[in-house]
Amino acid sequence: MSRPVTLVFLVDALGWEIAEHFAFGREQFAVRASLGTVLGYSAAAIPSLLSGTLPVEHGSWAMFRRAQGDGVFSALRWVPPLPHALDWRARRWIRRWVDRNRRVQAYYDLYEIPTHLLHRFDVGQTGDPFQPGGLARETVFDWMRAHDVRYRLWDYHTGESDNFAAAEQALRDDVDVLFVYTAELDALMHRVGILHPSVGARLSTYATFLSGMRRAALAHDVDLEMVLLSDHGMTDVVDVVDVMGEMSRRGLRVGRDYLGFFDSTMARVWGDERVAHAMDEAMGTHGHRLSAPQLRAFGCYFADGAYGDHVFLANPGELIVPSFMGSRRIAAMHGYHPEDRFSRGCFMSSTPTPPLGSILDFKAHLQKIVRART
Repeated sequence: MSRPVTLVFLVDALGWEIAEHFAFGREQFAVRASLGTVLGYSAAAIPSLLSGTLPVEHGSWAMFRRAQGDGVFSALRWVPPLPHALDWRARRWIRRWVDRNRRVQAYYDLYEIPTHLLHRFDVGQTGDPFQPGGLARETVFDWMRAHDVRYRLWDYHTGESDNFAAAEQALRDDVDVLFVYTAELDALMHRVGILHPSVGARLSTYATFLSGMRRAALAHDVDLEMVLLSDHGMTDVVDVVDVMGEMSRRGLRVGRDYLGFFDSTMARVWGDERVAHAMDEAMGTHGHRLSAPQLRAFGCYFADGAYGDHVFLANPGELIVPSFMGSRRIAAMHGYHPEDRFSRGCFMSSTPTPPLGSILDFKAHLQKIVRART
């Protein structure tokens, strides 16, 4: 009797519209469907996908939140405003210092956050959601460990091609679940856009990997079930807005007159209504303020204001430039309204099954598969 093994292939930012444009997965999967996501970036979507809970439940909505007490960067209060040429060098030193202290296991980057403001922020999560105990809620990895499910994981810590080779090799082992995560497509599309020929070429590489897994499974008498999904989609950038510049022109400087964190598609500010009104004007027609009821509906309302007293979301395809993420326009971005068609991820299954409605359904889906096959 063939050994049952489940392959989970999680492809960061593979939107449904992208998969459809390149006809990706039509030969490998019996079921292909659009998949709902949550508001935010991978810092929100990955924990939600792995735990089946909303950001307000697992606590991670963005890579950075307002510092409360003894944060990761609280020792940096002494850092003054630095010239640009020194600021990026200071960030490199700070990153090495944080990594040496091993207080943060989750993925993070300091991007272009002004170093003199770092002490006022903290990382949204310190644990690695791909590891048991890494999140405030039970993840698929916690569940598999608790139920003695034999699994292997490959993620962004190692290269994509090496991970593919290792996953194929692991079909020889006594294992129930192979979990492969890649963020390399995400990085590519940020540089070239969502429909560039190199995106199609990368997807062809993924199709080759999946076909190779099928062949290896047959060779080793493995009954392989394949599930492919993504945490969110990706959108081509068509316009930019200089929100920080508009605030400065209104006499409001971040760090002096108000606290703000400027993501690529969201501006999250702490301050009174005067600041919020100025942000409304600064964003203009390029986006809008999210109300408390809207944030509650998205599962992203934090009553303590950890992620902002006021949250402003850019229109799909519009980018905040400069931001704390970067000073230059990029080709494509995510983190827009989750119901926009380019924000939606994708779900594919080699076995006929009802399509999932949202990334929140994945944990229960994998549990059902494992229970039926082990």
